[in-house]
Amino acid sequence: MLRIALTRIVSVLLATGWVLGSALAAASDASVDELYQAQPNEAVIYYKRADGQYQDWGLHLWDGDGRTNGVNELISSTAWDVPLAPAGVHPDYGAYFIVPMTGPDWADFMFIVHQGSDKDLGGLDQLFDRATLGSQRVFTFAGVSKLFSEPHLVPPIAIEGAAAHWLDRRTLVFNPGPVPSVRLYYSADADIQTDAIAKKIIGGRSVVLTRSTLGAELRARFPHLADFKAWTVPVDLDIGAALKGQLVVATFNPDGSLAAATQVQTAGVLDTLYADAAANIQLGAQSTGQVTHFRLWAPTAQAVALQLYPQLDQPAQSLPMTFNDQTGVWSATRPGNLQGLYYRYRVQVYHPDSGSIERYAVTDPYSLSLSRNSRFSQVVDLEHPSLLPTHWGETEHGLGLANTVANTVANTAGAAQNRVIYEAHLRDLTLSDTSGSAALNGKYGAFGESERASMAHLQALQQAGLTHLHLLPSFDIATINESAEQQVKLDDPVSRLCQLSPSMQTSSFAEHCQSDQSIASLLRSLPGDSEQQQALMAYIRPLDSFNWGYDPYHFTVPEGSYASDPQGSARILEYRQMVQAIHAMGLKVVMDVVYNHTNAAGLSDKSVLDRVVPGYYQRRNPTSGAVENSTCCQNTATEQRMMAKLMIDSLVIWARDYQIDAFRFDLMGHHMKTNMEQALAAVQAVRPEVYFYGEGWNFGEVADGARGENAVQWTMAGTGIGTFSDRLRDAVRGGGPFDEGAALRRNQGFANGLYYLPNELRQDADQDRADLLHQADLIRVGLAGNLRDFVLIDRTGFPALGQDIDYNGQPAGYTLDPQENISYVSKHDNQTLWDNNQYRIADSVSTADRVRMQNLGLALNLMVQGVPFVHMGSELLRSKSMQRDSYDSGDWFNSVDFSAQESGWARGLPRQDKDGGNWAWIRQAFANERTYSSPADRQQAAAVFKEFLSIRQSSPLFHLSTAEAVQQRLDFHNVGPNQVPGLIALSINDGQGLADLDPEVDAILVLINAADVSMGLAVPGAQDFVLHPNQQQSIDPTIRRAAFVAGEFHLPALSVAVFVQPQQGEQGPGLPVLGKDLSQRAPLGRTPLHLLGTATSWDVLDASNRFQYQGQGRYALELSLSKGFYRLTVGNKADLNWGRLGAVLTTDIPVELDSSGGVMNLQVAQDGRYRFAVDLTDLQQPSFAVQQID
Repeated sequence: MLRIALTRIVSVLLATGWVLGSALAAASDASVDELYQAQPNEAVIYYKRADGQYQDWGLHLWDGDGRTNGVNELISSTAWDVPLAPAGVHPDYGAYFIVPMTGPDWADFMFIVHQGSDKDLGGLDQLFDRATLGSQRVFTFAGVSKLFSEPHLVPPIAIEGAAAHWLDRRTLVFNPGPVPSVRLYYSADADIQTDAIAKKIIGGRSVVLTRSTLGAELRARFPHLADFKAWTVPVDLDIGAALKGQLVVATFNPDGSLAAATQVQTAGVLDTLYADAAANIQLGAQSTGQVTHFRLWAPTAQAVALQLYPQLDQPAQSLPMTFNDQTGVWSATRPGNLQGLYYRYRVQVYHPDSGSIERYAVTDPYSLSLSRNSRFSQVVDLEHPSLLPTHWGETEHGLGLANTVANTVANTAGAAQNRVIYEAHLRDLTLSDTSGSAALNGKYGAFGESERASMAHLQALQQAGLTHLHLLPSFDIATINESAEQQVKLDDPVSRLCQLSPSMQTSSFAEHCQSDQSIASLLRSLPGDSEQQQALMAYIRPLDSFNWGYDPYHFTVPEGSYASDPQGSARILEYRQMVQAIHAMGLKVVMDVVYNHTNAAGLSDKSVLDRVVPGYYQRRNPTSGAVENSTCCQNTATEQRMMAKLMIDSLVIWARDYQIDAFRFDLMGHHMKTNMEQALAAVQAVRPEVYFYGEGWNFGEVADGARGENAVQWTMAGTGIGTFSDRLRDAVRGGGPFDEGAALRRNQGFANGLYYLPNELRQDADQDRADLLHQADLIRVGLAGNLRDFVLIDRTGFPALGQDIDYNGQPAGYTLDPQENISYVSKHDNQTLWDNNQYRIADSVSTADRVRMQNLGLALNLMVQGVPFVHMGSELLRSKSMQRDSYDSGDWFNSVDFSAQESGWARGLPRQDKDGGNWAWIRQAFANERTYSSPADRQQAAAVFKEFLSIRQSSPLFHLSTAEAVQQRLDFHNVGPNQVPGLIALSINDGQGLADLDPEVDAILVLINAADVSMGLAVPGAQDFVLHPNQQQSIDPTIRRAAFVAGEFHLPALSVAVFVQPQQGEQGPGLPVLGKDLSQRAPLGRTPLHLLGTATSWDVLDASNRFQYQGQGRYALELSLSKGFYRLTVGNKADLNWGRLGAVLTTDIPVELDSSGGVMNLQVAQDGRYRFAVDLTDLQQPSFAVQQID
C-alpha cells in the first residue's frame, strides 16, 4: 500500500540510519578538503547511503531530451544495464562519480542513480543544472530526491517530494507518521523554505490541519490514495488564492521542531473548484464574425497576458487577460477577425519543479494551427473558405461514392464488424514512391495523385475489400524539425550530412564528407549484414524528418512536416484534401491519437500543458510528485476532468472538422473507461458512425484500476470499443513481442513451423505437439471474435468458454461483442510478419514455403469474427531488416516499395541499442538464401492477400454482428485431444432455422492447414461443398487443388481454403452447430490446480504436480511414490488453498476440503503408483481422495 508519503521522508532520516543533530552542521574543513576536485570538463556526483553499501549502484546518463539545453554535452551516455560505476568512495560523503563532459563550459545533463531496476533519489530523472546549482559537483543521499550543492554529512530537512494531496475543498490526504502537529503552508511569493539547523519552516502563512476520515466517494474517486490519512482544511482559508502559490505540508515533533515537509498535489481540488463550471466552455482562440475570443484554463496562474504577433520578427502586443474565479478561465476579446494572426500566452505561475514563481510565454493547448516548429499558435477559423477544399463535405459523411462491395459493406449501419483496417505511416506510404511529384513524396498532397503506385495499390485493396486506412499519428509532433534548411534527406549528398552533423567529420565515415555521393547510395553500397548502416543512421536520425509520431506536442493541429509549408494553415487545407482523396477512393480514415502522454513536461521548452497548469495535466507519482513515464514519456492524467475535456474536445474537432471516421487510441489502457465512453458519445454526436479502438494493455501506475477503472481489454467488453488482441497474434507468430535472443528462435508459432517443421532449438516433439494444440485453441477463440462466453471443445476434449482458455495467466476470450476484437498478426511496433517468421522458421524451409507461411498468417487473420487489422506492406512480404522498434530508425529501414521490386530485407543490421543482442540470429537469417524473396514472390503474395480480402467481403457470414449470432452459427471441427495437430476447421452456418444472412450459401467451411503435408478431414453432416469461386480461379495453383470429395475435405500444405455450400432456392440444412454440454465444463475454468507438499513441491507449480480435468467436475493426478510419510495441500498459491488441518488420509476414503487450507497427512505403506482426485462437483463442498493404482 501507499503508506509511505511523509512516513518515508521521516524514515529516510531515522530508520535508514540518518541521524539528526549537530551533524547537520557543515563537515570539517579537513574532510571537505579531501573531496575530489573536478576538472573544468567534469561533473562530480556524490551519493551517500546510510548502509555504506555501493556495490552495483551506478549512474544512468543521458542528454538532449528536451529537459536540458538541447545539446548533448556528455562524452558518453550510458546504457541502462551498463551504468557508470563510482570512481571511489569518500569516507564521509559516500561514493562519487566522475562524469566527463565535452568541454569546460558545459551546462547540464540528466542522470538516475540506480541498482538494476531500483532507482534512488526519489526515483526521479534528475537534472544536473550547473547554473542553478552553482557548482560542478552535487551531494545526494539515498532516499532523498533533492540535490545539494554544498557538502553535508546527513541530508538536511528539505521540502521533499509531493506526498500530500488536496482532494476537495476541505479534504487533504497524506501519511505523516506519528507526529502530533500538521500544518499547511501557503505563499503567493514562493518563499517557503526549511531551516534545517533551526528545524523550522521559514516564509509563507499556515493553517492547522485536523485529522478526519476519508469518505467513500473520495476513496472511489482516488483509489490509489484510499489508504491515505485524511485531514481537514479550515473553512476560512481562501482556497482559490492559496492554489495560486506555493503549498507545503509540514509535520512537527512534540517539541515543536520540524520533522518533515512536502509539496502538495492539487489536481483533485482543482477539479472540485472549477471543472463543472468550465465543462462547456470553448477554450482556445475563436473568431466569430468581427470578434476574436481567447480563453485559457489556468486556475493556478497569478497573471496571464495575451501576446499577439502581427509580425513574428517583431515584438508582441501584450494585452492583460481577465480571470473568472468560477471557471478558472483567463479570457480576452479583441475586435476584428484575427484569422492568421500568431499568438502566445505570457503566464506567471508557481511551478513545483522549480519551487519558484515562473514567467514564460507558452503556446495554446487548444491550438488549431501553428507556426513552423510550433513556436507560436495561430488564430484560424476552421470554416474559413480558404481552408475548405472544393466540394468539402458534400458527400455523405465525407465518403466518396466508389461503387464497390467494400464501400457498401463499410457504410452499412452499425457495421463495425465489416471493417478491415490497413495501418500505414503517412510518410512511408508515399516517400519511396517515385511515380508522383517529387515535392509531394511523404506529404499530405501525395494522396491526391492517383497515378502513384502507392495510391493504385490502396485503390486495388479497396476494390478487393479494404474499408479503412489507418494513419499513424499525424497531429503536431514534437520531435520532427520542420525547418528544411536543418533537415537531411536520403537523396542529399553525404557532404550535407557532414555540414549539419560535425561529429560525422571525425567518424568512420569522414572519408565520404567531401563526396557528392548521396546518402542513399552510400547506404546501398554497404553489405546487407553490416553494422555500418545503423551506425550511419545514428548521425542521420537527429536531422531527418522520420518519426512514427508518438511524441505529441499539440493534440489538435496537423503535423507541419507533412505539409508543403509548415508555417501556418497550409497544413489544415492539405490535411483535409488528403482525407477527401482517401474518401474518394471509397476508404474511410482512421486517425491514430496519443492522448496518454506528451513529449515533455515540467519547464521544458516543449512542455505546454505542464507550464499552463503545473502539476495538473500530467499524472504524478503519489509520493515524489514526479511525472509518471510508464508509457515511454510524460504521462497525462485523463482521470483529471479538464484533461479528459481536452481529449474529448480535440476528438470532436478531428471528427467534425476533418471528417475522421475512426480513432485508434495509443495505450488506451492508460485512460479510464469512462473517458472512452464519454468521448465516443461526444464524437458520435457530431459524426454518428465513428468507431473507436485502441491498445487495452494493462500496465504501469494505472494497472488493475489503480487510478480508476482503466480502459483495458476485459473492462472494455460491452462498450462497443475495440481492443487489440494479442492472443491470436502470439499464437500465429510464436512467442511474444518482447522475445530476445534465443527465444526469438525457439518460440515457433502456428504459422511458422511449430511441430511439423521444427528449427534446431525445438527438440521435444511431445511438447511441440502440446504447444501447437494450445496455440490452435487460442486461434479458435480469436476466430470466434475473442468472445469470453463462446463455447468450444478445447484440446482436452471438454467444453470450455473463451475465457477458460489460458493466455499467459489471463483469459483468452474477453470481448462481449465481435466488434470489440481487433485482430492482427503484425503492426508497426512489432517486427514485420516476414521478419518475425525468419527468426523462427527452420533453415531448410524453401522460399516458396516461407511465402506460403506469410500468406497463411495473413489469410487466417482475415477469417476472424471482428475487425482484421493489417500492417502496411505485409502483403508485399515487407521487411524492416529485422528492426523491432523502428520508431526513429529513418526512411532507410522503414521504406515500402509498392512496385514490389524491393522488400527492405537485409538492408543492414538493425539498431544496436534496440537489437544488438539479436545480431547473431539476424546474421544467420541474412546468410540463408532461402530468406530472400523475389519480386514475383511479392506480387503473388499481394494477389493472394487480395483474394482473401474479397472472400471476406463476399459474405456477411464473415462479419457477424452479435455475440449471439456467433454462438448460433460458428463451430469448430477437428477438436479435442485426438485432433490432427495444425489443422483448424471453422464452419459458419446459414441453413434452416436461422435468418438467411447470405442468400448465396447455406454454410461456409474454412480449413487452415499449418502442416507441411496435405490434409484430409471428414466433417459429419457436411455435404455439397465446393471451393469458393475466388479460389477456384486463384493465382495460387496449389490452392486450386483443394477439394471436397466423397464427404471429405482435402487441403494442400501450408494453405487456407474456403469452401461454400451453395444455396439452391430455399435454405438447405447448412452445417448446424453441434451441441456442447456445459455441465462438463471444468469448474475452475482456466485456473490451474496443483498438488503441493512433500510429495511434489511446496513452491514449484508445473505440469508435474498439476491436476488434469477428467470431466464430471473431477480432477486427477497420478504420481509414483515411495514408502513414507507425506504432507499435502491442494491449490495454486494464489486464490486457491484447500486442505484439512491435521487430516490423516486413508486410501479410497474421501476427505472434505476446507477453503481456508490446512496440511493433510498421508502415510504410504508401500512403493507404488497413486492417483490423487479432487471432486469439485459442488464447489462449496470439494473433496479429496487418494487411491493406489499400481
